[in-house]
Amino acid sequence: MICLDDYHCLDRNGRKVKGVTALAPEAQNFDLMYNQVKALKEGKSVDKPIYNHVSGLIDAPEKIESPPILVIEGLHPFYDKRVAELLDFKIYLDISDDIKFAWKIQRDMAERGHSLESIKSSIAARKPDFDAYIDPQKKDADMIIQVRVIGRVRAEAGCGL
Repeated sequence: MICLDDYHCLDRNGRKVKGVTALAPEAQNFDLMYNQVKALKEGKSVDKPIYNHVSGLIDAPEKIESPPILVIEGLHPFYDKRVAELLDFKIYLDISDDIKFAWKIQRDMAERGHSLESIKSSIAARKPDFDAYIDPQKKDADMIIQVRVIGRVRAEAGCGL
């Protein structure tokens, strides 16, 4: 499995300086993403970068061998048409805002040490880029899986779903 966050070309500070979010296309290295996905599909190994979500830095790369089945996860799998054409089957997870909010609070507070206010601010800042660059990709999916709330979702500090 490859996480496309690893193909950020700007670390957290670089995005702050440029005034872009991690969802903006200019924060991604699509050329490297394309070349490495292509190489893996051709049976070659690659030295994949690693984006460190805790520090916000790009760590030293790790060697990835070509697997029998390659799963790509992330926010921009179909954005670059060259990458999208390499994919055999494309699934888009269409997750409701309530669930995304609850998951982000749970993950970012527990695993990344962020405050509730910083998470809310991050979600608000990223929403226009999500609407412009991420959500439109679902039109290119072979399958859309909707994840919706049944009943109520509680999103409190320290409380998951």
